[in-house]
Amino acid sequence: MGISILAISFIVLLILGMPVAFALGISSMLSVIITEVVPVNYLTQTMFGAVDSYSLLAVPLFVLSGVIMEYGGLSKRLIDAAKAFVGHITGGLPAVTLLGTTVFAMLSGSGPATVAAIGGIMIPAMIREGYGRGFSAGILATSGGVGIVIPPSIPLIIYGITTNTSIGDLFLAGLIPGIVIVLTLYIVSRYICKKKGYGIKSPKANWGERHKAIWRAKWTLMMPVVVLGGIYGGVFTPTEASGIAVAYSLILAILYREAQLSQIPLMLKTTFLISGMILVIIATASTYARILTLERIPTLIANFLGALPVPFWIVLAVIVLLLLFVGMFMETIAGIILLAPILVPVVMQMGMDPVHFGIVMIMASMIGFATPPVGDNLNVASAISGLSIEKVSIAALPFVAALVAILFLVAYVPQISLFLPNLLG
Repeated sequence: MGISILAISFIVLLILGMPVAFALGISSMLSVIITEVVPVNYLTQTMFGAVDSYSLLAVPLFVLSGVIMEYGGLSKRLIDAAKAFVGHITGGLPAVTLLGTTVFAMLSGSGPATVAAIGGIMIPAMIREGYGRGFSAGILATSGGVGIVIPPSIPLIIYGITTNTSIGDLFLAGLIPGIVIVLTLYIVSRYICKKKGYGIKSPKANWGERHKAIWRAKWTLMMPVVVLGGIYGGVFTPTEASGIAVAYSLILAILYREAQLSQIPLMLKTTFLISGMILVIIATASTYARILTLERIPTLIANFLGALPVPFWIVLAVIVLLLLFVGMFMETIAGIILLAPILVPVVMQMGMDPVHFGIVMIMASMIGFATPPVGDNLNVASAISGLSIEKVSIAALPFVAALVAILFLVAYVPQISLFLPNLLG
């Protein structure tokens, strides 16, 4: 009975338009009150325990780092440097967008910060340069999600905490898939640009102009070396790296003198809103997951999948399709906390490395950013471009299809994600 109340109330609340975080919390409360499976105060203890984690300090700090970079002019320097090298090629501005989102993701660790910082600059620029409005919004909606695959990624941190998996190994495992994603999206965008004649060819920058652009962005480009190099060199932990990222971005913002003192309250407000949303989801999703555990749902599902008389590759395909489906309707953090404890034991029992599965799970969540009905990136791209979410979704379809193909490739070729952790572990 308890699981029925939990599932039905959650689905009804989502249909009524309730935010996922509150739907998780309210359905958990209803289940406990009606069934009395545990005392009500057990839920508050669970929620507090879920966010009372030293590792979770990385979440608001990486978000703050991304916000400071957005207001401090760092993202514009990154884009100028990328444009000097690839702005003249076919699909040049989409390539700049992809490079910008990749590097910014490595600096901020935050998908929302990446989308806001790069999208606000690049979507209007691509529209002005003759790229289709839908195409411009579509490539941002899909490429913006690469921030949760490339380290330092907040969802990877949450997955590592939830499943007790090495966050350092997860960061290493995300590098090659992230690069593959960026290259594939560029190939798709170049094909579309050639086919539809998008874009105005920019003059090719000479090496003097390229050197100047790199020089202006030199300290910004050093940030991934400092942050990621410190983590993998054993100088500091991922949580300590988030504090280093904030200090480094703050120093650069002061040196560049583009941020104003009057913007500090807005920076803090943006950080509090994004971080608060993430932490509320973590807290409420943990209560939902705890009730599922008490009802033995993870064990039942694990036993069912493990007992299926089919090869593991079929089970894995079903799991990947499930992750894609859930990603369309649920926030990334909530999906990780609810599904990772259920699915990780299943795949580990069948010989799959939890680090490998973590990348598969995060990539599926990334695709969910660009698919309706939730589609956070679709909402951002729609707001910036002035197009409806439906039109942005249609424009994003070729890129989403490419991402799904890459997801299955990474799922069935473990070395794509495990090469670096095995090499440097």
